[in-house]
Amino acid sequence: MERINGAKPKVSVIGAGNMGGAFSEALSRLEGIDLCVYDSHLPSAQRVAQGQAITVFSSMKEAAGSHIVIIAVKPQVLPSIWKDLAALKPDFFISIAAGVTIAKLTENLGTDKVVRFMPNIAAKIGYAVTAVAYSKALDEASRKDAMEVAESVGTAFELDEHLFSAFIGISGSGIAYMFELMHQMAMGGVREGIPYPKALSIVADTMVSAAKLQKETGRNAIDLETMVCSAKGTTIEGVAALSEGGFASAVINAVSAAARKSEELEKRS
Repeated sequence: MERINGAKPKVSVIGAGNMGGAFSEALSRLEGIDLCVYDSHLPSAQRVAQGQAITVFSSMKEAAGSHIVIIAVKPQVLPSIWKDLAALKPDFFISIAAGVTIAKLTENLGTDKVVRFMPNIAAKIGYAVTAVAYSKALDEASRKDAMEVAESVGTAFELDEHLFSAFIGISGSGIAYMFELMHQMAMGGVREGIPYPKALSIVADTMVSAAKLQKETGRNAIDLETMVCSAKGTTIEGVAALSEGGFASAVINAVSAAARKSEELEKRS
């Protein structure tokens, strides 16, 4: 981030839970920012800041005048702190609160300069996949800064907000499907004689190798699948078994089910 009037931009994280902590720790490794964190439970903020270049606030009011305020509290907490957040008047807000729309953020924060993030759980280890949506009023420089924040915990994708439910289906919730697939494949290995811990490690490394191959080649997933399938070979037998078991429709339906649930919860928020 560029200096503002010769000074380091001040970035304040409100909330030091799992996501707030993950973003705070990642941002502390960026050069050129003045990073601060506040949590109503002071020991949580102190734990996140321990050993890091992070200033701990004892009051949310100390975040006033920030370039960016990152809202990392649970959605149900927001009604009790909307007024305090609005009083901070940063250049713009970033919200990680699940299900809280840009329209609702704009209404309650008293500004039309907001960004909405939807990261997945891998933010804890710096491998999150994050969807990013901006309010229309946000300028290009602020969008660039927001993307830098999102990419501090992994990769980020700009999406229209109406696609966030689909994103949840393939990433936010979708990461759980990967764990389910890992478990079931490992159980298949157990059935064939490999102990579960070793089978799970093999499956995990296989998933990583598949992801890296697709990312580095840029090839369509179906093209890579057919490369592995030899005529009358072992792989096509396994793929046929997946098809007969309804694998394709089960995965597509899982994505849609999570997306529909996300839309339902967003309407309630």
